[in-house]
Amino acid sequence: MTTTQEKVGWGAAIAATLLILLVAMDQVMMPIATSAIAGEFSTDAGAVQAIISLVSLVAAPLYIAGGKLGDIHGKKKIFMAGLVLYGSGTLAATLAPNVTILMVGWSVVRALGMVLTIPASIGLLIANYPDEAQRGQAFAIYGVGGVTAALVGPLLMGISADALSWRLPFGLETVIAIGTIFLATRAMKETEPIEGAKVDWVGTAITFLAVASIILGSMLGGRYGWWLARRPFMLGETQVNPFGLSPAPLLMILGVIVFAILLARLNTIEEKGGQPLFSMKLFDNRTFFTASLMATVFFIITGALPFVVPVFLQQAIGFDGLQTALTMMSLSVGSIILGFASGSLVQRIQPRTLMQIFLMVVAIGMIWLFVIVSLNVTLGQLILPMFVIGCGFGVLSSQLPNIQMSTLTPELQGEGSGFAETGKELGIGLGTAVIGSIMFSMAIGGFVDNVARQADIPLTAEERAETILLIEDEAVPDRAINAIAQRVPNLEQVGKEAFVEGFQIALGVLVGVLLVSLLAASFIPKVEAEEVAAAAVKEAVADVSSKRL
Repeated sequence: MTTTQEKVGWGAAIAATLLILLVAMDQVMMPIATSAIAGEFSTDAGAVQAIISLVSLVAAPLYIAGGKLGDIHGKKKIFMAGLVLYGSGTLAATLAPNVTILMVGWSVVRALGMVLTIPASIGLLIANYPDEAQRGQAFAIYGVGGVTAALVGPLLMGISADALSWRLPFGLETVIAIGTIFLATRAMKETEPIEGAKVDWVGTAITFLAVASIILGSMLGGRYGWWLARRPFMLGETQVNPFGLSPAPLLMILGVIVFAILLARLNTIEEKGGQPLFSMKLFDNRTFFTASLMATVFFIITGALPFVVPVFLQQAIGFDGLQTALTMMSLSVGSIILGFASGSLVQRIQPRTLMQIFLMVVAIGMIWLFVIVSLNVTLGQLILPMFVIGCGFGVLSSQLPNIQMSTLTPELQGEGSGFAETGKELGIGLGTAVIGSIMFSMAIGGFVDNVARQADIPLTAEERAETILLIEDEAVPDRAINAIAQRVPNLEQVGKEAFVEGFQIALGVLVGVLLVSLLAASFIPKVEAEEVAAAAVKEAVADVSSKRL
């Protein structure tokens, strides 16, 4: 029987880290490629935002089922199958002849690969590293893989998009996926299938409806309105705006109602001795529940910031791909430095305090960024606040999975990791869709207000709303643009200044979101980190012993 003193090789950790490297590279590269993709396919930044948000819509509801499949068939088998899908998705993105194929490959096929690989990778780390100290280092390596990608990804895409092609980095990812398959085959030990485990496909379908409704509602909110309809929502030739409402709140309310129905159904199944999609016992584990709540809110920030910063820098400040990449790299450097240190920190600082400290670090960095941003902001001015934000990201992203999973029994780890990833993708999807929409809408609204003031054109609320819609749809008549330009000679400058204001508002909202995450972190039980890890090791060893007996 493996004891907590035995050490194993790092091949399994490297294979899992390469997977998370690919996922994190995609997350940071797509926003930097926004201008290049929009130009090649004659679309706009909103289309790229939709491609990014669609990943969460596909993946978030299916992570729990993905984790369960690892329990049924063995996590290594599912990990390998997911890598094949992931590589196929990046290959489709590399060769995409149009934006539709790009969306199918990158947002659907690749997302399905994530559904299988990410929950399995977390479970494989726990299974392959029963020694608590080595496991902490394995999770540190795993987390640093993500932030390393955030260092390499922006630079790679920045150079490629400017000088070569945005397709090149996605092709490289396909090669890495193939290499990871070969490494995982040799280095990872398979986990034993959990007897009697099965997927609750009805529960999966209900989960998909709930989560997809919330994410889809957040994607539609910016265009159709967050409460009252800004424009007609058409299904075919039928307008669907009951009581004058936008589809966004209706979908999000539907998602909450369906999720409540799901919980009631799961509780009934478990009380009758059945096997639900995920056990309600997860909510009895206070460490897992509170850390997952905190993580979901925190990942709104990690989803939003890598999207809004590159788009703002390119469209308002005029940064090229390389300058944008260097800005994002400063965030990554901080993440790498503190990510490596997080394996030691989690052995010395109990989880609640660790999370609180580094959430405050992120808050300091974002407030700093808010203060310095202007049309004259330089790359040098951006480096330090982005570095500080990265320091917080490095620790939080590296150790959140460890804190969430380490107190769960082996029977709950598969569905627990799936539930955690669902919360993560929900947060990322909401961050990209909602915060991105806030930035764009505030920028356009501010532009209209500033132009009307300088041109001395009084606008009623209805006229203002109609003008904003025309700008969003790029339907402003040329004669109107020319007339306004004569009265407002610095029209382009006014637009960029409005974009700065919109970006600052988005940052302010993110600081508010961070305070909610900080509040959730305060409810994580005050248990020393080494005790948390040791408890999980004892449960894993006891489980192995009982199976052998």
